[in-house]
Amino acid sequence: MRYKRPAEPNEINNIDLKLVILGFLVAFFSAGVGIGGGTLLVSSLTLLFGFNFKRAASTSLATIIPISLVGAVSHLLFSPLMPNLEYHCCFIIPCVIGSIIGGRCFKKSQGFHLKLAFAIFLLVISLRMLKLFDFPAILFGSTQNIIVKNEFIFIPLFGFFVGTLAVLLGIGCGLLIVPFFIIIIGFKIHEAIQLSLTTMFFLTFSATIVNNKFNLLDKVAVNILFFPALSGAFFGALLSSYLPASVLKFIFGGFLALVAIQSIADLLTAHLGKGPIIGKYYLTKITERRSK
Repeated sequence: MRYKRPAEPNEINNIDLKLVILGFLVAFFSAGVGIGGGTLLVSSLTLLFGFNFKRAASTSLATIIPISLVGAVSHLLFSPLMPNLEYHCCFIIPCVIGSIIGGRCFKKSQGFHLKLAFAIFLLVISLRMLKLFDFPAILFGSTQNIIVKNEFIFIPLFGFFVGTLAVLLGIGCGLLIVPFFIIIIGFKIHEAIQLSLTTMFFLTFSATIVNNKFNLLDKVAVNILFFPALSGAFFGALLSSYLPASVLKFIFGGFLALVAIQSIADLLTAHLGKGPIIGKYYLTKITERRSK
C-alpha cells in the first residue's frame, strides 16, 4: 500500500484561504457586475482545485444561495419598482420543479456530457459578454411574436427548462433569464434582474437539498465558501454603481472564453481522467482533511 504524506496544517490553511478568496471575488463580481457566479465557480473549482464536474456543480449551486439572497433583497429594498407577483409565481414554481427533476437526472448523468454542455454554454456566454455574438438575443428575438401571444404557456415551460439546466450545469442561469424577460416580456432591466436573483435563490436552495440527499454536496468546500460569498455579494451590490462594468465584463468574458476552449480541448484528448496538476494537489489536501 502506497504511503500518503499527511497534509501539513499550513497547507490546509492555504487551501482554505484560496477558497475564501474565490468565494468573495466570485460573489463580488457576480452581484456588482451582473455576471453569472456559477460559471466562474464551476470553472475555478474544476480547473484550480481539481473537483470533478458533479462536485463542482453542486458546490456552485450551494454557494449561489447567499449571493442570490443578498442581491434579491438589495434590489427589493432599493428599487422603486414593485415585483410582479404573477410573473414571479408563473416562472419560479416551474423552475423549482425543474431543479428537483434535474437533480434526480444529475445523479445518473455522465460527467463527460455535462462537462461538454458546460463548455459550450461558457463559450456562448463569453461571446455574448465580449459582444461578438449574442445568441440569447437572436434566439429570443426570432421567437418573440410567438411567445408574446402565449406568454403564460411559454414562461412556465422556459422556467422548467432553466431549472433543469441550472442543476445539470451548476449555474444560476441569470444570463438566460434576464435577456428572456427583457426581450420577450418587455421587462425593464431592474425588473428582470430582480426576478432573476429571486428565481436563483429558490432554484439553488431546492437543488442543494436534492444534491445533499444524493450525497453530491461537498460540505467542506461549501462551509468555507458560504460566508465569503455572503460578504462579497454585499460589497458587490453596494459598490456596483462605481465599478467599470464594461471593462470587467470584457475581462471576464475573455476568461470564460479561455476556460471554454481549454475544457473543449481537454474533452477531445485521450486524457479525460487527468485533471490539472495544481487541481489534483488541492483536491488531495481537501480529501485528506475530510478523512480526518
